[in-house]
Amino acid sequence: MKYSPGILLAGILASACSSNPLPPPNSSRVSFDDQAQAVQLYVSNVQMPREAWLVDTNNVRYPLVLSLVSAPHVNYSAPPSIGLGLGGFGWNVGGGAGIDVPLGSPQPVGVDDQYIASARFAAPPDYQQRWPAYRIAVQVGPQILEVPCPPPAGS
Repeated sequence: MKYSPGILLAGILASACSSNPLPPPNSSRVSFDDQAQAVQLYVSNVQMPREAWLVDTNNVRYPLVLSLVSAPHVNYSAPPSIGLGLGGFGWNVGGGAGIDVPLGSPQPVGVDDQYIASARFAAPPDYQQRWPAYRIAVQVGPQILEVPCPPPAGS
């Protein structure tokens, strides 16, 4: 099968441009979804984010629902294995069976010490005009992390 260089290049560029919505360790990522008129927040920290609020210029706090996306964990690699299969066919009928035997046990390959939490909320009615007046406050351990709200797509 022969592929056109343009199609192959487009596939490579599309995969390179796709991004992970999760933030790097000890940071936050916030974006505005123009179609849904919603703000999406991700917070990554070694301490679990507990509460979050949308805060306006009068310091009025509107509570946000935080969802835990990921917690600290150990990543393991699968051990090598040996497979044995048996199959047969005849008279337009076929079948097969196999067995896989692991050689050893899973090995740790990395430790992730981050909690990742997410909040998605509808933008207030005046968000298009007053988005710089809003900010997001997240309680992470004993401290409050403040994140500026993102601009709407049309700004």
